[in-house]
Amino acid sequence: MSFLYNNVPIMPGAYLVNGLSSSNNELWQLPIFGSVRNLTSMGFGNVDNFYYIMPGYKIELYRNSEYNALSQTIDNTDGTKIMYKQIVTPSPNPTGIFGDDCNSIKMFYEGVEIANKYTYTIYGQSSGTPPATTPITTLTSGSHKLLNLSLFPGAYLINSPGVGCMAIFFSITSLNTFIDQSGDREDCVLVMPGYKLILYSGNNHTGTYVAINNTEGTTIIVGLSTGVRDLSDNVITGGWTPNNILSCKLFFNGNEVIQTDIAVTQTS
Repeated sequence: MSFLYNNVPIMPGAYLVNGLSSSNNELWQLPIFGSVRNLTSMGFGNVDNFYYIMPGYKIELYRNSEYNALSQTIDNTDGTKIMYKQIVTPSPNPTGIFGDDCNSIKMFYEGVEIANKYTYTIYGQSSGTPPATTPITTLTSGSHKLLNLSLFPGAYLINSPGVGCMAIFFSITSLNTFIDQSGDREDCVLVMPGYKLILYSGNNHTGTYVAINNTEGTTIIVGLSTGVRDLSDNVITGGWTPNNILSCKLFFNGNEVIQTDIAVTQTS
């Protein structure tokens, strides 16, 4: 599986970091793979305080959605190290605090914009048993390379007002294993091309579910629990009950990816 566009690697070109919160003082992070026309659709509008920019990349920060009102440019196109950038308080300052001024981002790799990498789609929760997926290829258990998996997560769970961003590499029977039991863990999800993600309201893959299928897709699917926003920044109805997910299943090319597909733990 490849996620190349004009020779752009699959890895995120930048990470948005919000280091301060007036309500809970928590750290939020969001991987940025390409231009984002509306950060609010990922739960991250106006929450940027810092950025990490990978070598070869440049980002342009805009105060409004749809790349309107350029705020500043962070350029690491010719860099050989990861660039760490704290956002300077804008003038005039719309929010009264440093940073927190961005609602859309343009990303460039070696001078070429990485556009159309996200698809914003409405998903609703369902009951019963999720329909089976016909495998495109057969996985060979026990070897990451033989599975033809990328070395990067197949999906991300994003909780905009708290936990931050959690990478999903394989099916998980209880998210409480990784995250505290507050139940506040997913407002938005990113599903990479080649993957399918099923979110369940109960442990051990039970209860109502949300199935986001990007098995044959070419863009990163963005799904939101409260629906998506159109080009006029209007909320489109849809989505699922937020903060209601306790387990998930991850599939690559229609085959479920389980923990032993990533690594086998040896006991002595």
